Amino acid sequence: MADPHFPVFALRLTLNQLSTHLAQGLAPLYVVAGEEPLLMQESLDAIRAAARKAGFSEREVLDVERGFNWQQLADSCASMSLFASQRIVELNLPTGAPGVEGSKLMQQLIPQLSRDTLFILHSGPIEWRSRQGGWYQALENAGAALYFEPMKPAEFPGWLAGRAKAAKLQLDPDAMKLLVERTEGNLLAAAQDIEKLKLLFPGQAIGLEQLEQAVADSARYEAFDLNARALAGDGAGAVRSLERLREEGVAALEILGALVWSLRQLSKASMAFARSRDANAACYDAGIQKARAEPYIKALPRSRPGEIMEWLRLCARIDQGVKTGQEAAAWEDLLTLVLNISGTRKTEAV
Repeated sequence: MADPHFPVFALRLTLNQLSTHLAQGLAPLYVVAGEEPLLMQESLDAIRAAARKAGFSEREVLDVERGFNWQQLADSCASMSLFASQRIVELNLPTGAPGVEGSKLMQQLIPQLSRDTLFILHSGPIEWRSRQGGWYQALENAGAALYFEPMKPAEFPGWLAGRAKAAKLQLDPDAMKLLVERTEGNLLAAAQDIEKLKLLFPGQAIGLEQLEQAVADSARYEAFDLNARALAGDGAGAVRSLERLREEGVAALEILGALVWSLRQLSKASMAFARSRDANAACYDAGIQKARAEPYIKALPRSRPGEIMEWLRLCARIDQGVKTGQEAAAWEDLLTLVLNISGTRKTEAV
């Protein structure tokens, strides 16, 4: 008899399909990866919520860093919980590359997964060839996978309009056009603006003037100004932006979200740049909007792919620091990150 929590699945899902899928039951495992952090996070949140509802009350997270012991994953999936009969084991793979040992272990692990263990792999970008490889195919075929390619410019207005409709916002065409222009290519900023407008104008019609007032001085745009300064090599300007954001009470994680988004864009462009040495072409290949490309073009010659992955690992440390109450250390690491991106040596704390 089939386990009601683990029906047989071998699916490639989109975010729109996920809720219907989860209503039918959980897959034995999930892969959530790609280049759109907002969509990935929303998918993970939905899967975790469905798992909690199904009785998976304990969660263990393993971060794959340099020197990671892959036996730790096998032990976590095999061990019995002292506190819950059903548990989630999550593997965070920032680089998207498990290596030979990790690839082999995950393929061996899949048939041995207990019905009381839900395995979730979440990762940054995974190269297309790797997604055709044995380890990724084995995971995908045993469960359900969501891989988020960068959203195409032509898709963004429709996605934003759908988001606004779901939030019950009444945006007139001019206001919607401006919102698209101000957030194009940045799903995180767009989602945050939708939430802000929802709070400011509940049940009200929103025209161009209201939208201008709501977003003109938004700290989020300061955050992306910080990104642009750092990428362009303006270390002093980037530090000033960081200091101003902190003084205004902007949360460290909000700043970090903008930085992670930009670094993922830079990472993809850097791999293309390593092959072609053409910064403009690399930005185009990475899906970076032409109007936003100049800072990336300046950053590419001085930013190696491996170095960018180190910065993303620092982002993970900052995120963990904030969530574990180490706020001061997280801000110090944010300063280090900003100066590293700008190519400036760290000289003082914020």
